[in-house]
Amino acid sequence: MLSGPASTVLLPHGLFDEDGRCHRLAELRPLTGREEWALADAGNHPDPRAVSALLAACLGRLGDFPSVDAPLAAALTRGDRHHLALHLRARLYGDRLTLVARCPSPGCGAMADVDVRLSALAPERPDAAPEVLRVALPEGPAEVREPTGEDDAVLARAEGSREERSALLWSRLVEVAGQPLSPEGWRALPARSRHAVALALAEGTTAPDLGLVARCPRCEAWLELELEPFALLARELRGGAARLETEVHVLAFHYHWSETDILALPRARRWRYLELLRRELDGRPLVDGWS
Repeated sequence: MLSGPASTVLLPHGLFDEDGRCHRLAELRPLTGREEWALADAGNHPDPRAVSALLAACLGRLGDFPSVDAPLAAALTRGDRHHLALHLRARLYGDRLTLVARCPSPGCGAMADVDVRLSALAPERPDAAPEVLRVALPEGPAEVREPTGEDDAVLARAEGSREERSALLWSRLVEVAGQPLSPEGWRALPARSRHAVALALAEGTTAPDLGLVARCPRCEAWLELELEPFALLARELRGGAARLETEVHVLAFHYHWSETDILALPRARRWRYLELLRRELDGRPLVDGWS
């Protein structure tokens, strides 16, 4: 599937402004060659700040916000960011995705294909989500919000054990009796209270369900997969990096355009110029129906 013009995407959660208004309708522009290349170079786990820069480049209007910069993209929830990544992937490669998984059962190890429809993972949610979820705790009323790109960026830079980093994240998401928590304050909560908060977030989240299950074709064991949208997109773009280099070379050689100018074009425009060039070199009409 070629990248087309900008399209609108209804975010599952949306961005709340200072007045409490929720902005959910996002204008998603196609990736340019520059963004394709940057994401291809991002590695297996793109940095949250790099993801924010990518989304800022691809997002036009967001509700009443006429433009989106990296801090605004970082304020989007993790689920909204994943939702946008799934839409970007569908625009580039189509709605269907085939994953390959190895059976974890001892003595089997068979390979299984798992077919996924991205539209099924990221359906539109007609109802607006609350800005925060409220939980009644013995310690007082608690509010918990969904993690954002900025939370993920802070976590990516944090040091310490897994337990310490987890406490840091929860302390950013939860307030109890109107008071923010420190990581030590989160760990000091009784286990039942921490469980109640985690359960409320799990049940109330607007994030796409990226956990996939399938049957092993040989032994019928259950296979479990966790889809990481930006990692998937980066891996697929990395696989096509050689083609992108070839496109830049051909267009630069024949049109004498700079690399910067070529990479500023979205894929559909690059491919259209390449098609016109192929027709001209083959001696065929540039437009169908012309003699």
